[in-house]
Amino acid sequence: MSSSSEEPTFWYKILDAAPPSPLPETLPATPLDAKDGFIHLSTASQIPITAGLFFTNVDCIWVLKLRREKIDGRVDYPPELGKSCPHIHDSRQGLGKHNVERVIELRRGEGQDWKDVDGMKQLED
Repeated sequence: MSSSSEEPTFWYKILDAAPPSPLPETLPATPLDAKDGFIHLSTASQIPITAGLFFTNVDCIWVLKLRREKIDGRVDYPPELGKSCPHIHDSRQGLGKHNVERVIELRRGEGQDWKDVDGMKQLED
């Protein structure tokens, strides 16, 4: 996968539980990824939106900051979401210590929206 000016440097994976530490070579697929047969990822700007839609029942999420160029597999983008939610198909390596640059823990206060969590500012494209 080659880098281009319109592609972000980083993609992100949201988890509702802390990943193992240290990170293994390959993390197990999330239940949603296993069911759908691909890895769901987001861009930095999409994280608060995705968290607000799908992580409403938790007050803490872990976000894996992934270097895009180190992710193998075929990339598709759902037409309705544009390039904000990459889907990775047929990855041989998956996600793990080889492509996770950082694990970011984000907590929201009672009644706080994910988009208002200070840690969201740590995310960069």
